[in-house]
Amino acid sequence: MPERPSSYKVEVIDAIFSARWDSASQSITDSLVTLSDVSEGIRKYNAAHPEQSKPISDRNPANFFKDIIRKRANHMWPARILALGYTGKQVTGRNACFRFVPLRDGQTEPFPSHVPDPTDATPRIKISSVSMPLASRRLGRSDESWLIQVAIRLHIIDTHLGLFSQRKIIQVDHLQTAVKLGQNEIDAILLATEEAGAGQSPRESIVCCEAKSMNEQVIEEQIIGHVASVFQSLPGTWNTAIPICVKTIARSAIRVLEFEAVERENAAELVQLTLVSDAIYELVPPVPGI
Repeated sequence: MPERPSSYKVEVIDAIFSARWDSASQSITDSLVTLSDVSEGIRKYNAAHPEQSKPISDRNPANFFKDIIRKRANHMWPARILALGYTGKQVTGRNACFRFVPLRDGQTEPFPSHVPDPTDATPRIKISSVSMPLASRRLGRSDESWLIQVAIRLHIIDTHLGLFSQRKIIQVDHLQTAVKLGQNEIDAILLATEEAGAGQSPRESIVCCEAKSMNEQVIEEQIIGHVASVFQSLPGTWNTAIPICVKTIARSAIRVLEFEAVERENAAELVQLTLVSDAIYELVPPVPGI
């Protein structure tokens, strides 16, 4: 049977873990794995497998772990490490790649998803795309930047928050796209203005929006990291963040997921998102790339 694509990663991760595993204390001596460690691990793998028709490249270790969590590829995580009670968490910056972390209580998969799939009860809304110039539609691509551009241009996020959010949102303004905050890049940041109580001024909340294409999974840790970055980098006058994800699920069909809002004072303790609303938006006519 031919080798599964990227299955070499199982052996590389297992070798790195084994070199750090202390059987006496049943713990690892160093949890952080650097980009240099990954490159060295790949070179050792190549040396141990001279039968390969082409050696695995060690020149792009930054994508080594990123590809695993984006696709939530549980089969690429060594079963032995999972049995010992460890999974991995992406870490970026300062030559870091990922970290070995203990499993949470009740966790049975290396990279579980707490985001349910849509059901027959998920609302489906047709939304017009005729306001998009034909010239821009001819350049449609399948990447996240095009997806977020379409979502912003057609006011899909605004529409969703107006129709399905339990929050009393009266206005949504797009602030920026592809925002680099610390070690995280947020696909779009919007400002939601909410109705307040009698005699009170409207309150503002930051909307952090992540975009995912057809073959990518919604990664909770990534969105949680975006919320943390927003509070670390933006003015203290904004104390509420609303995590949003837009994801292509079929041809010209975009699913919008709204997660429970996070208050600044609780962001440091956030480990899991709670889905509070979702809907599917069908673009009519279809938009190329979506």
